[in-house]
Amino acid sequence: MIKFPMKFEAEAHATPGASTQWTAQTDLLPPIPSAIPPEFMGPGGGYSPEDLFALALLNCLIATFKVYAEKSGAAFREIKGKIILTVDKLCDQPGFAMTQADVTFDISGAPDSEKIKKLMESSIRDCAVSNSIKTGKTFHINVTN
Repeated sequence: MIKFPMKFEAEAHATPGASTQWTAQTDLLPPIPSAIPPEFMGPGGGYSPEDLFALALLNCLIATFKVYAEKSGAAFREIKGKIILTVDKLCDQPGFAMTQADVTFDISGAPDSEKIKKLMESSIRDCAVSNSIKTGKTFHINVTN
């Protein structure tokens, strides 16, 4: 049984300078390179906050789907997810935000495509990351057997 509340810890270590990379990591996993992306006039070459935001949403959706599929005995061969994250200026205040996430899933090798589609829809509804953000979201689900 899952116990709530859960806590997850992450840390990052950086030195001065907008053009230098830094590292970020969680628990005992290897550090990942992080950098300001070229879109924000940074050097790139590492995961940006925007990359990690998009990956967090995508990975949460896939993880939730995998759990639901396994628990329900629904078969599939592969799930591929792609997200296009839009960052834009805010119209009613200074600054900018992640305004839209357009997410596409291609799920293949699914003998019961209706069941798989319903499980993906439930995953979208229940994903903790998705439920925690105010970014607009659109979802496209393609299922083939």
